[in-house]
Amino acid sequence: MAPKPSLPAVLVLQLQLLLLPGPAPVRSSSPLPLVLNTWPFRNATEAAWKTLALGGSSLDAVEGGCASCEVEQCDGTVGFGGSPDESGETTLDAMLMEGTTMNVGAVGDLRRIKNAIGVARKVLEHTTHTLLVGESATKFAQSMGFVDEDLSTKDSRALHSDWLAQNCQPNYWRNVIPDSSKYCGPYKPRSVFKQDGSIHKETGYGYGHDTIGMVVLDKMGHTAAGTSTNAESETHPYLGQGPTPTTPREPPPPLGTVTY
Repeated sequence: MAPKPSLPAVLVLQLQLLLLPGPAPVRSSSPLPLVLNTWPFRNATEAAWKTLALGGSSLDAVEGGCASCEVEQCDGTVGFGGSPDESGETTLDAMLMEGTTMNVGAVGDLRRIKNAIGVARKVLEHTTHTLLVGESATKFAQSMGFVDEDLSTKDSRALHSDWLAQNCQPNYWRNVIPDSSKYCGPYKPRSVFKQDGSIHKETGYGYGHDTIGMVVLDKMGHTAAGTSTNAESETHPYLGQGPTPTTPREPPPPLGTVTY
């Protein structure tokens, strides 16, 4: 097994993904293939690595790794049963990029379909669109053979109930009546001449990022990248990305760490 790449090598490979339209150059001393992902989601990394070992493409590996997190509900930020919106519904987002062509397939606000990264792959391969959202994304998924399923769980319903009990705090409304910092809606816009001038404040939980993002380079240097998330809690109808963790998250591994 080749030695693990140093941080500069990892950064170079990521820059190649972002800047080059074709495969990265490969040398005999190259650390390829390579799987990178955010947070210590080891099973996702291993799923992607196994896909490569079985002859799959970098795109296959990213899809498999992200799908693994969707099933495992990694950290509560990926897959069903997390981050309910204002109405209490969990919706999903996902994206895949093929590094050689830079083509992208993505879904947002996907409802009632668990395999969001799989639907994003179908958008990439079977449409000329980049992004499908909401019910249009769901109808497309159904036409591709994906089955409707309830994305809510006991835990996500409890999160929503607790949020309602806390007067719908936090939320992402501003310049509305009633005062969104104190009360639940429904809200109506203030007059444009009576806006309070308040600045939207992030309601984060001390994390620099969330969910799973994955980059894969196969042994030939072909790249792919992807992400899957269940979006932000208490948004309406759909804004932003990220979780509302109920328990402290383990700190991520040091920058540059690569799991084989």
